[in-house]
Amino acid sequence: MKIYEERTIAGDISDVWRIATDVAKWPDWDPHEEAGEIHGPFRAGTTAMSKPRGGPVARWTLTRVDPLHAWALVNPMPIGKLEVECCYEALPGNCVRCEKTMQVSGWILRLLFWLHFEKATRHDMQSTWIALEGRCKELSAELT
Repeated sequence: MKIYEERTIAGDISDVWRIATDVAKWPDWDPHEEAGEIHGPFRAGTTAMSKPRGGPVARWTLTRVDPLHAWALVNPMPIGKLEVECCYEALPGNCVRCEKTMQVSGWILRLLFWLHFEKATRHDMQSTWIALEGRCKELSAELT
């Protein structure tokens, strides 16, 4: 099962990247995240933990990091696996296209997503980008 969403937001690509990859600060601005921690630098092979609001703790590993452009993670679970890729593309007018693809595998996990989580997951992706845009605006205002 594949879930894909995208949104174009206002913001500088370097600000978007810095905010989006600061896992420990996700709960400060992202309405979807209750907790986050990373166990090393933001690069492939580093492990991390996040806890979505209303969901279980997720323990994941970064599998790819292409600075200012994309990062990917894998979250293996007993009932399946989530593979997530986040991409950012700088656009004219100080905008950034944000894309997120989530691949859900394992028949139990796919069934749970299909029955219960897909709609909320899509909503959460959009809410995160709206909040990311707001955080970029706050940073910009702090610098002026």
